[in-house]
Amino acid sequence: MTDSTTRNSQDDGERTYRCVCGESLLIDAHTSVTCDGCGRKFSANILNEAVADTVSIRAIESPDFAPTVLNDETADLDETAPQRGDMIGHFRVVNILGRGGMGAVYRALDESLQRYVALKVIRRPGDVGDDTVHVQRLLQEARAQARVNHPNVVHIYYVSRDEQSPFLAMELVGGTPLSTRMREGHLKFEQVIRIAIQVASALQQSAKFDIVHGDIKPSNILCADDKNVKLSDFGLARRLSECGMDDSPVMGTPNYLSPEVAAGKPLSIQSDMYSLGVTLFEMTFGRLPYSSSGQLHVLERLRAHREDPVEFPETWPTNLPTGWRDVLERLLEKDPANRFASYDELLEALEQLRPVALPHAGRVVRGLAWLVDLMMLSAALQIVFVPLQIPTVQKFPIVRLILGLASPSVPFLAGLIYAKLGTSAGKKLFQIRVADRHGLRLKQSTLFARSVAQLSPIWIIATQRFFEAIGLADIGSLLLIGVAMAMFVDIGLALLHRRSRSLHDVVFRTRVVLDV
Repeated sequence: MTDSTTRNSQDDGERTYRCVCGESLLIDAHTSVTCDGCGRKFSANILNEAVADTVSIRAIESPDFAPTVLNDETADLDETAPQRGDMIGHFRVVNILGRGGMGAVYRALDESLQRYVALKVIRRPGDVGDDTVHVQRLLQEARAQARVNHPNVVHIYYVSRDEQSPFLAMELVGGTPLSTRMREGHLKFEQVIRIAIQVASALQQSAKFDIVHGDIKPSNILCADDKNVKLSDFGLARRLSECGMDDSPVMGTPNYLSPEVAAGKPLSIQSDMYSLGVTLFEMTFGRLPYSSSGQLHVLERLRAHREDPVEFPETWPTNLPTGWRDVLERLLEKDPANRFASYDELLEALEQLRPVALPHAGRVVRGLAWLVDLMMLSAALQIVFVPLQIPTVQKFPIVRLILGLASPSVPFLAGLIYAKLGTSAGKKLFQIRVADRHGLRLKQSTLFARSVAQLSPIWIIATQRFFEAIGLADIGSLLLIGVAMAMFVDIGLALLHRRSRSLHDVVFRTRVVLDV
């Protein structure tokens, strides 16, 4: 669970570190400290290395500290709710972190291990007879979540079996829910794809333990830091092998519920994929896939998932890879069978879209690679016309016509091979490649179209031979002049641009990078 209060201190950076012996040590950013209780020495950067979240802001320890409310629902806590300083088992309550439909989450101190944890206390229902169901729900969440040992899943430390005060203690994540992060501002695609990979990896591990989460949404994804997230709240998790074998109702959050679950069908890993797709869509565009679903009645929201088409932007944003739309469309398919068959397949698709920061190739390297390609194709074009050097063949004009008509096939075939392989001989030799703005490999169609501009000198020669063969040499000469002028502009821009981007790089939104 989250602990945003430990990241928002206004107290000039003064913090305390809870030693394993129980002493609270005042630490600043520059001075090491020795514990008076046990004599242990701690470096000044211990706060940055405290992976167990045993760190607290000094303000939290002050008597007049006011708890930070992360959820508006905490405003109507009842008088029986745990208060600051109360003991729940061997955990001492520090402050409330949030409140949901099944209970509240508190920041608490584990008096046994002297570390802070997130304490989830299950809300007691009005009907005492329902207590057993709630305790079973708690145990279900704890067992499901504890089975999944993964860096992107919140760890469970302890679970109480006391039916009078059921609770569980879990890892205290030093950040905020993804839902809060999304409200704070736009997420870059690099962040979206990184979170997507981490959550999919966590769900993949869950599936290996026969668990389907059942409630994937931004508020159940916790931002541990700027680069890592953790999946939490397995309260609606089900055994994958048992889905559809009992009559218990399947619950979830309407805005993120898959069409099949909304129709009363069993959960599956594809159900979690759909919910993840809705979450990723919202992270990408700042809204749900169905623009009006947030204002609709619950039943209408469920109907939207089952029937309404996904509302993608009319013009695809240039800051997003085109392949991202394909991934979202597949995740949001109405029919589970049309989604990814496994998390392995999903992760493979996501990894292919992970932006890669590669250094730009310099002018000299690009120029040499280009010259190698031109010389090889020029030699191939000359080989095509070798038969015309044979005196016997020169007696047959039809041969000259056929060879002239066939000459454009040389750069055409070279472009097809380049598009298929994703590289050329020159680029392979100098270890460079063409990428989009995210460092990703281009589609074959884009590579082929780009090769026409890149191999323009060969196209000029081949086209001239073509028009000469059909008796239109004058038209060929005019085209030759036009293409030559465009080629010089292309080369000139590459020489002048600070990142050596040519005209065809600008047109196709590509860049040449070192293939390292």
